Amino acid sequence: MFDNNTSPRSGIIHAERYLNGEASLPPVGRDSEVHSIRDGIRPLTKRDTPETLLIHGPPGTGKTVCVNHVLDALTEETSVKTIRINCWQYSTRPALLTELLIQLGYPAPRKGKPVDELLSKLREWLEKNRSIAVSLDEFDQLRDKTEVAYDLHMLSQQTGNKLGLVMISNLPPDALVLDSRSWSRLNCRPIEFEPYTADQLQQILEKAVEQAFKPGTVDSDVVEAIAEQVAETSGDCREALEQLLQAGRRAMRHGVREVTERDLANGDR
Repeated sequence: MFDNNTSPRSGIIHAERYLNGEASLPPVGRDSEVHSIRDGIRPLTKRDTPETLLIHGPPGTGKTVCVNHVLDALTEETSVKTIRINCWQYSTRPALLTELLIQLGYPAPRKGKPVDELLSKLREWLEKNRSIAVSLDEFDQLRDKTEVAYDLHMLSQQTGNKLGLVMISNLPPDALVLDSRSWSRLNCRPIEFEPYTADQLQQILEKAVEQAFKPGTVDSDVVEAIAEQVAETSGDCREALEQLLQAGRRAMRHGVREVTERDLANGDR
């Protein structure tokens, strides 16, 4: 019943992870944004103070992909330590600082440990080791936004090794409801991500087809149709990739060996 040799799935899709978000494709159409992120954190490589960055834009515009792309290069090419935390999972000040310590190699602190003690441990690590770049994804979901941003900013001011902060948010700066005085002290630089255009979405989908589908199994009209439709409604690349995945699955259910426009949600297969 589940023999891969008899399943039409084996004839079309061979790597769904490039369509469902489990694996990332290289950034497309975001050279300017990638360079801005790189330049903002570059001072860390010389133990100088980096910029505090706020990466913002609607969902599915490549914010996390671009930040991870830069942090991957930072890890591979320099001695800077990189930390990535999702604020959906760690949405309070103590939880986030605790997770930061754990990723730096400290044993998990006991629950309820005072924030001052957590910050003291972080300061100790910075003084004894190396500079850190910290990415806070879904920053708009963090309850203690101002406190955490200020905590990490002050750590960098107090030690020889520096801490660079990159905050990723679906909301723009004026919608984050941050304490204005503390926020101004952070000297935060916003980097906006606009929705993808049809041309950019088409490039993303073409790369996804190369990675996820067997050669020659996706009609080029499918990619163009999805890119144009999604660009008109949202510019969300995750939505475009999901439509491509569902079209592939629909084709497999019908036992065909090529994905065509008839396999789109509004098709007539």
